[in-house]
Amino acid sequence: MAVDLQALYPKLIHLMLDTVFVVDRDNQIAFVSDACEALLGYRADELTGTPITDYMHPDDLAVTRASIIRVMNGQPHFDFRNRYIRKDGGDADTLLSHADGDMYRIKRHRSATG
Repeated sequence: MAVDLQALYPKLIHLMLDTVFVVDRDNQIAFVSDACEALLGYRADELTGTPITDYMHPDDLAVTRASIIRVMNGQPHFDFRNRYIRKDGGDADTLLSHADGDMYRIKRHRSATG
Protein backbone atom coordinates (compact mmCIF):
# COMPACT_ATOMS: atom_id res chain seq x y z
CA MET A 1 0.00 0.00 0.00
CA ALA A 2 1.40 3.39 -0.99
CA VAL A 3 1.84 6.05 1.66
CA ASP A 4 0.51 9.53 0.87
CA LEU A 5 3.51 11.52 2.10
CA GLN A 6 1.93 14.88 1.30
CA ALA A 7 -0.94 14.08 3.66
CA LEU A 8 1.35 12.53 6.27
CA TYR A 9 3.92 15.35 6.67
CA PRO A 10 1.63 17.90 8.38
CA LYS A 11 0.46 15.25 10.83
CA LEU A 12 4.05 14.30 11.66
CA ILE A 13 5.09 17.91 12.20
CA HIS A 14 2.24 18.47 14.64
CA LEU A 15 3.28 15.33 16.57
CA MET A 16 6.85 16.59 17.08
CA LEU A 17 7.85 17.94 20.48
CA ASP A 18 10.02 20.59 18.81
CA THR A 19 8.28 23.73 17.58
CA VAL A 20 8.53 24.20 13.81
CA PHE A 21 8.01 27.68 12.35
CA VAL A 22 7.80 28.62 8.68
CA VAL A 23 8.53 32.33 8.38
CA ASP A 24 8.25 34.29 5.13
CA ARG A 25 10.66 36.94 3.88
CA ASP A 26 8.61 39.65 5.62
CA ASN A 27 9.13 37.87 8.97
CA GLN A 28 5.46 36.83 9.11
CA ILE A 29 4.74 33.43 10.62
CA ALA A 30 3.19 31.41 7.78
CA PHE A 31 2.96 28.15 9.75
CA VAL A 32 3.76 26.97 13.24
CA SER A 33 3.37 23.51 14.71
CA ASP A 34 1.17 22.76 17.69
CA ALA A 35 4.22 22.40 19.97
CA CYS A 36 4.40 26.21 20.07
CA GLU A 37 1.84 26.20 22.87
CA ALA A 38 4.16 24.30 25.23
CA LEU A 39 7.15 26.47 24.27
CA LEU A 40 5.59 29.94 24.11
CA GLY A 41 2.10 29.60 25.59
CA TYR A 42 0.39 30.64 22.34
CA ARG A 43 -1.80 28.41 20.18
CA ALA A 44 -0.69 28.07 16.56
CA ASP A 45 -3.65 30.13 15.33
CA GLU A 46 -2.62 33.03 17.61
CA LEU A 47 0.87 33.16 16.07
CA THR A 48 0.09 32.52 12.41
CA GLY A 49 0.15 35.73 10.37
CA THR A 50 2.03 37.75 13.00
CA PRO A 51 5.67 38.93 12.87
CA ILE A 52 8.10 36.49 14.50
CA THR A 53 10.04 39.51 15.75
CA ASP A 54 7.12 40.38 18.07
CA TYR A 55 8.09 37.35 20.20
CA MET A 56 11.88 37.75 20.21
CA HIS A 57 13.53 38.82 23.46
CA PRO A 58 14.63 42.47 23.04
CA ASP A 59 18.17 41.70 24.25
CA ASP A 60 18.54 39.02 21.56
CA LEU A 61 16.89 40.90 18.69
CA ALA A 62 20.07 42.21 17.00
CA VAL A 63 21.95 38.90 17.08
CA THR A 64 18.82 37.02 15.98
CA ARG A 65 18.30 39.41 13.05
CA ALA A 66 21.95 38.86 12.05
CA SER A 67 21.30 35.11 12.06
CA ILE A 68 18.17 35.63 9.93
CA ILE A 69 20.18 37.64 7.38
CA ARG A 70 22.78 34.88 7.29
CA VAL A 71 20.07 32.31 6.55
CA MET A 72 18.38 34.52 3.95
CA ASN A 73 21.77 34.65 2.19
CA GLY A 74 21.73 30.87 1.90
CA GLN A 75 23.85 29.90 4.90
CA PRO A 76 22.03 27.51 7.26
CA HIS A 77 22.50 28.23 10.95
CA PHE A 78 22.27 25.37 13.43
CA ASP A 79 22.31 25.30 17.24
CA PHE A 80 21.78 29.05 17.64
CA ARG A 81 20.66 30.01 21.16
CA ASN A 82 18.24 32.84 21.75
CA ARG A 83 15.24 33.78 23.86
CA TYR A 84 11.63 34.41 23.02
CA ILE A 85 8.96 36.02 25.18
CA ARG A 86 6.24 33.67 26.36
CA LYS A 87 2.59 34.69 26.47
CA ASP A 88 2.83 34.84 30.28
CA GLY A 89 5.76 37.31 29.98
CA GLY A 90 8.46 34.80 30.91
CA ASP A 91 11.48 33.92 28.79
CA ALA A 92 11.69 30.84 26.60
CA ASP A 93 15.33 29.81 26.09
CA THR A 94 15.55 28.13 22.70
CA LEU A 95 18.03 26.27 20.59
CA LEU A 96 17.26 27.23 17.01
CA SER A 97 18.09 25.77 13.63
CA HIS A 98 17.16 27.63 10.47
CA ALA A 99 17.20 26.51 6.86
CA ASP A 100 16.29 28.65 3.87
CA GLY A 101 13.87 27.89 1.10
CA ASP A 102 13.01 29.98 -1.93
CA MET A 103 10.35 31.96 -0.10
CA TYR A 104 10.44 30.82 3.51
CA ARG A 105 12.74 30.21 6.44
CA ILE A 106 12.10 27.06 8.40
CA LYS A 107 12.93 27.36 12.07
CA ARG A 108 13.02 24.50 14.52
CA HIS A 109 12.96 25.47 18.18
CA ARG A 110 13.46 23.30 21.17
CA SER A 111 13.77 24.24 24.78
CA ALA A 112 17.37 24.92 25.74
CA THR A 113 16.59 24.10 29.35
CA GLY A 114 15.61 20.51 28.92
